[in-house]
Amino acid sequence: KIINTKKQKIRINPKKKNNINNLYRQIYKKKQKKQLSLNNSYNYLLNNSQNRNDFMMSQKRSIIEIQKPQALPTIIKDQQIQEFQQKYIDNQNYTQQIHKDGSTYIGQMQNNLRNGKGVNIFQNGDKYFGDWKMDYMDGEGLYLFKNEDVYQGQLKNGHINGQGIYNYANGNIYKGNWENNMKNGFGQYSYFQTGEKYEGEWKNGERYGKGTYYYQFDEKYEGQWENGIKNGKGILTYSSGAKYDGQWKQDKANGRGIMYYANNDKYDGEWLNGSKHGQGIYFFRDGSKYEGNWINDYKNGTGIHMYINGDRYQGDFKYGQKSGKGIYFFANGDKYEGDWLNDRRQGFGNLYMSNGDQYQGEWKEGDKGGQGVYQFVSGDKYEGQWLYGKRHGKGIYSWINGEKYIGEWVNDKMNGQGEFIKSNGIVHHCEFRDDIVLGIIQ
Repeated sequence: KIINTKKQKIRINPKKKNNINNLYRQIYKKKQKKQLSLNNSYNYLLNNSQNRNDFMMSQKRSIIEIQKPQALPTIIKDQQIQEFQQKYIDNQNYTQQIHKDGSTYIGQMQNNLRNGKGVNIFQNGDKYFGDWKMDYMDGEGLYLFKNEDVYQGQLKNGHINGQGIYNYANGNIYKGNWENNMKNGFGQYSYFQTGEKYEGEWKNGERYGKGTYYYQFDEKYEGQWENGIKNGKGILTYSSGAKYDGQWKQDKANGRGIMYYANNDKYDGEWLNGSKHGQGIYFFRDGSKYEGNWINDYKNGTGIHMYINGDRYQGDFKYGQKSGKGIYFFANGDKYEGDWLNDRRQGFGNLYMSNGDQYQGEWKEGDKGGQGVYQFVSGDKYEGQWLYGKRHGKGIYSWINGEKYIGEWVNDKMNGQGEFIKSNGIVHHCEFRDDIVLGIIQ
């Protein structure tokens, strides 16, 4: 055989056992002063190619995206090289060829085209060992990238196609189906640093379709994916024991879904960007529940909160608390209807008690505070100032028999000076202490 190189013609005896070794020695004798063994020549070809930033998957310069190299256990690469070496390197039907693009091919050829088994050393430093068909990488092969990535598997028309394993330099591994240099179909991707793993469907190099992602700390997502992110129906199980089952969009809970919390609470309703948002029902582990509107994970808007003791609130919420207008129904039959602020009665409101008493007036921090009228079921009435739920300040107490007290109050009792008006109209100016008359002023 006559081998054409850039600078010389070399005649090879195909019957000679060490034919390919002699070929290596003749081509690189100017670069290597010492005699090279078969393996030395072979390794020289592997490790002395020119560098380029990109890499070629074939002579057509098909480019695929890769990750930044970190570290890959060399045993993986070495084993793959040795397996190919042992299987094919002693084959005597090899031809050597240097291409115009600077790459070097050593292997079987047909009609001056790479065909059969062969090794191709690309100018950028990549190496391919495997099957060729009509000058294209086609069949089973091993591709070593300059950045230490390694692919082993099926190829078609110069591209990664079919089943294969891709070992990334940073330790990550993809095992599965490929189409035109991209992950397509079913495959498993394992992350070396975190131990996380995805197993499922791929499209155009991204997680797409149904798949399961195993996160660190025993968290797991099972469901639909689109363009590498959670999209569609899926279940996310948290390491705490909580679980979300529902719709996803843009990698977050969006739409309708149920969250089962680790403390046995449960939310069933609408979500937006990972937060409870819209209409939903929250079931508390103690048996109480809230049903109503949510905004950014807070009870916000109108809703109903039913308590385990039988109490019920119906009205406005803001940032998770009763704020605005609302009605509170007590289990004992009492009812408050009025203003709320930060979970307390604040402003103006009416209290209707089960015994028939009524209060209408101002409230402060959950208690009667300010001006208000208390109507007793007996017919008595107090109208005046209140403080912390008690009559305090100026006030008028009217008895059903027509008598009346107008004066000062302290701690829910007549204290200080005041007028006591009898039913016949006689007025006494008196001094009181804790509802007791100390004396008549005039």
